[in-house]
Amino acid sequence: MLYENAMRSPDYGFTKGLEVERKTHLTPGWHEPENIGNAEVLGLPRDISQPDNRLQIATPEEIQRLSEDPYSGEHAGRVVEQLKNPRYIRSLGGVGFEAAVVGNPDAEEVIFVFYGWGGNFRHPNAQREAITMTYANPDVAYVVMNGPGVGNSGMLPESAQREIRETGSYLPLGKYLAPVVDHVAQDYELVNLGGHSLGARTATAVAANREGFTEELRLYDPTGTRKTSLGGIAMGFFVGEGRELIKYDKASSVPKPGDVGLEFLSQNDPDNIEVIAGLSDGAAGEFKRPENGWIQQFLVDPAGLRRDGFEGDLRVAAPNIERRIDILVPDGSHLNDWRDVAMIVGRLRSVPGLTADVSQWNVLNHTHNSMNQPPALASVYAAELS
Repeated sequence: MLYENAMRSPDYGFTKGLEVERKTHLTPGWHEPENIGNAEVLGLPRDISQPDNRLQIATPEEIQRLSEDPYSGEHAGRVVEQLKNPRYIRSLGGVGFEAAVVGNPDAEEVIFVFYGWGGNFRHPNAQREAITMTYANPDVAYVVMNGPGVGNSGMLPESAQREIRETGSYLPLGKYLAPVVDHVAQDYELVNLGGHSLGARTATAVAANREGFTEELRLYDPTGTRKTSLGGIAMGFFVGEGRELIKYDKASSVPKPGDVGLEFLSQNDPDNIEVIAGLSDGAAGEFKRPENGWIQQFLVDPAGLRRDGFEGDLRVAAPNIERRIDILVPDGSHLNDWRDVAMIVGRLRSVPGLTADVSQWNVLNHTHNSMNQPPALASVYAAELS
């Protein structure tokens, strides 16, 4: 099923830059969410329209600059070298995950960015993303991680896979990833989490399971906001958004990976295995590459994402966020309807211990796959949403 909002004409070439409009805003202590101009649609009692509810998070000129400038000079080469040397960290039960730290080596702030379905930091497109993110925001460090069964990252136990398939909750994945995030995060003063699509679900699950607090949680078009079917996922993701991706790529001025010397990075066994004390049963064992990684991508994730598990995970994660939760939904998404997300945000008012500001933003004139364009992705994670 394609959502009604997917029928709009997207701005594939970012001729208007990247603009967002806040639709719903929940502040600590409010009994009702601020609903900016959509009370009748959402069934909420308050309509407090504000003239300044739009933000330009990237101008057309900035999008163009981020399409070209990151590849001049030595910046791109430094980032690729960082990606070639990921850390391999064993978590619960000895399950290992690889994490690449890119960007400013002296940063006090770190942003963990979790990939969408099938993301792999060795892929040339992921290299372009890392190069652009670190160029757009040079004062921070970014951490990108390969999920279960991708690269050298291990598989989740069958019990965790089964829980994701049957409930649609990604908290079981977060249980294994959060200790790795905490282990890396101990080197930084501020810790932020973000992700798009499936990565938004992963970021939420990690936030829910972390021992430490997260400063900000930024989610782009999270999946699992309503129940659907496997066919619905296939139609929205592969057919609807697949067509949009072709159009975005055709209009893009970002260099093709081969034109700037980017190729799939070699996958070597880790030189060093980091162990989280007290968590890693069997951590002293030899490294073994994961087998049957396709199970997570083609069996576990599709089954889990057809369920409406996002809201439950977000309600667990929300009290662990100190300052801001921002959920961005493209108004032309084939996977979500922003109205569903606005209702989810509104219902967060009943969550005990919520201290963060929560906002739901519409990304104007774009679709889910706008985030496959590195300048847009970099702009979303670098923007100050306030």
